[in-house]
Amino acid sequence: MTEPSLPAQQSPSRYLEAVIGVACLSCTIASTRYAKDADKAPAMEQRVELLRMSAERVEAFEVLAAVGGEAGVEVYAAAQGFVGMLDDVDSRLRPLDWQERLVKTYLTFGMLVDFSMALADGLPQPVRTRVLDALSVDRFGGFAARELEEGIAADPQLAARLGLWGRRVVGEEIGTLQRVIAREPDLVAGGADAASLRTVLSQGATSRMRGLGLRM
Repeated sequence: MTEPSLPAQQSPSRYLEAVIGVACLSCTIASTRYAKDADKAPAMEQRVELLRMSAERVEAFEVLAAVGGEAGVEVYAAAQGFVGMLDDVDSRLRPLDWQERLVKTYLTFGMLVDFSMALADGLPQPVRTRVLDALSVDRFGGFAARELEEGIAADPQLAARLGLWGRRVVGEEIGTLQRVIAREPDLVAGGADAASLRTVLSQGATSRMRGLGLRM
């Protein structure tokens, strides 16, 4: 079945450019992080699976770049404007072991996807659907759950430590993304606002933490 073509736009809105930029950058950040996590994986199976997921995020970037390009967005320039937006989170949160690394990556990029999807909700069709579809396909959550759930269930001390760590990650990320919105108001021109985005981020983080058996 042929995908619907995007409406021709001589000059894309700044909102569209900003959201495409964040969505594309989120894919590159995730790809880089999954590859870095692969380098720390305890066994070859996890290493290879993470490298596969890293490649899949590059594929998602290409899909989003095509969508943005068809809508008139200079995709690379749009994404470049948001480079470094999660640097504060990375600099303040250094995982001590494989489990903390998985929790950090799972929450950080899960929340980044929630953020990008909430911003994209006001995009015109068919751009909106194609952006949401590209963002929604990510297998890291299932991978992290398989790696963590058994240990968390069997070790209350590990569960407590990872719960505290996860809450730190969530707090840092919400603060960072709120600063991104304050600095780039074009992102919320589609109808979202800081309060509604905070709710989306908090709810998504709570769901992910509980899914791992951790207290929020």
